[in-house]
Amino acid sequence: MSDTKLPEGFDWRRITPEDSPRTPEDLFEDLNYLNLSKADLSVGDPAFLFSGEVYDFSSGRKESTGEKFDLETRFRHKPVALIFGSYT
Repeated sequence: MSDTKLPEGFDWRRITPEDSPRTPEDLFEDLNYLNLSKADLSVGDPAFLFSGEVYDFSSGRKESTGEKFDLETRFRHKPVALIFGSYT
């Protein structure tokens, strides 16, 4: 059981799709979900390997470059810095 509580007066129904099978309270009780919010890495740990298509957004649209990015291939040759962010 989690001690996480929603703020007083917070209306989760306002931001939750009507057909959502779960409430925030359900998620707070789900250990698999809670584990996603906790970093399980330390400085120097290996990164999770991933690959994906490379896109060009310079035109303001998502356009495929035809290239693939593969983290394992890139970091064999030199260090790689990953920067994550949300641009809204």
